[in-house]
Amino acid sequence: MEMGLKFKCICCGECCRRISDEDSTSKGLPLFEWEIEKIKKLAASKNISIQVEPIDLVLDKKSRKYFCTGYVLVDEPCVFLKDNKCLIHKDRPIVCRAFPVARNPEFFDNVPSLSCFSNCPNFDFKAFLRESLGLEEGKAFKLPKKKILEEYSKTFDKEIIKNSFARDKILSQFDAIMATLSKEGLIDIGLVNKIPKGIKVIPFLEFLVDEKFITVDEKNKISNEFAT
Repeated sequence: MEMGLKFKCICCGECCRRISDEDSTSKGLPLFEWEIEKIKKLAASKNISIQVEPIDLVLDKKSRKYFCTGYVLVDEPCVFLKDNKCLIHKDRPIVCRAFPVARNPEFFDNVPSLSCFSNCPNFDFKAFLRESLGLEEGKAFKLPKKKILEEYSKTFDKEIIKNSFARDKILSQFDAIMATLSKEGLIDIGLVNKIPKGIKVIPFLEFLVDEKFITVDEKNKISNEFAT
């Protein structure tokens, strides 16, 4: 393997073949709720059959409603991979646009454990952390986030940095909203491994609208801000 501290995609297709972590219960490509309709239209336009399932399932014990904070495009390799090329490259989901940055430095609480979303046969992410930043996977660090971001910006192009930031911002906002509503006693949530048969699972933003925590306009504003 040729390793360098400047990431460059060589279009090998490996990131599309192995998408999920080995211990993941949902194999496939993570999607946000506003990406679903677009993915379905793209699949239909190319006569590709797809299966999309909810992940990160939650039960609000107060409303007795089940919601999810994400979805997964089921299957590996990705159904849009053909001859090592992405059939929807210019319209690919944000997780693909952020590859191989699994976590943007702005959202570091600690050096994160690296997931499959940073695995690239042409780029050794652990070596990048160690050689460019003096960091070890999973260990606390004292280096300022600004310095870490500077090194990331030297290694990954602006689009990758921008999209990794946007993806983490979404996840952070979702966590913050749930934490606030829980603290105020407006929801009482618990993670769910398996949804009972016949139970409807709704997207997180739709749940917030249903429970009148946000308006439809606010929901659309959030979706439009991150839609690519």
